[in-house]
Amino acid sequence: MTDIASHRGGALLWPENSRIAFENTATLPVEQVEFDVHPSRDGKLVVIHDDTLERTSDGSGPVAAQDWSALSKLVLKGTGGQRMLLLDEVMEIFRPTPIVLRIEIKCGPDRVSYPGHAARVAEALKQAKMLERSVFTSFQLGTVVEAVAQARPMTHVWLVTPPVQIDVCLANVIATAKAAGIPMLGLRQNMLSADVVSTVRAAGLGIGGWACNDGAAIERLLALKVDVFTTDRPDLAIAARARLRSAA
Repeated sequence: MTDIASHRGGALLWPENSRIAFENTATLPVEQVEFDVHPSRDGKLVVIHDDTLERTSDGSGPVAAQDWSALSKLVLKGTGGQRMLLLDEVMEIFRPTPIVLRIEIKCGPDRVSYPGHAARVAEALKQAKMLERSVFTSFQLGTVVEAVAQARPMTHVWLVTPPVQIDVCLANVIATAKAAGIPMLGLRQNMLSADVVSTVRAAGLGIGGWACNDGAAIERLLALKVDVFTTDRPDLAIAARARLRSAA
């Protein structure tokens, strides 16, 4: 059955990419937890979605322009005083669980990969003996290609936006992924259909979905039997999957 990934730790339930979100997700019957990693100026691996600080913290400016000593003093909005986390800290939250780490390898403001970023993330996971229970994802093809060359997690996923899927066309997206050795595609939930799923699978690739944040989208992707989808409402996804299992 389809795996569930708690997106940013369940971003519609708790403050995204926060300790409280991850600690709550760690108690859920989900298969994956999704989160994002940027580098600080001094090379620390910081768990935050945006490349800037304003939206989710009381800081400002680019994440990569500040050292961890400054970033660690910032407060995440809505958490009651919690600071942002490092990758090592998130790994320790999930180490006692079977939950797979689904890590989006982030780029800078210009959508250019941070030099060596994927390799540093992979090395941190390897040192923690968690590389083999991780998944690397990115919307930037070049970043996924770099990750494929430098790291061997469970799998790599190219997250494909609707404009890319439409303008490049699915056949070319599939051909590009296969040529680059990328084993799985992640498409926006409203761009998935039975035909799309069968076409991707016929090419030998895995298929997942993202932005599945309401009951209708969740039930549709469960019916399509995609491999995995990310959701800001893991509670809804867990309940919907349980209903399907009980009806089977």
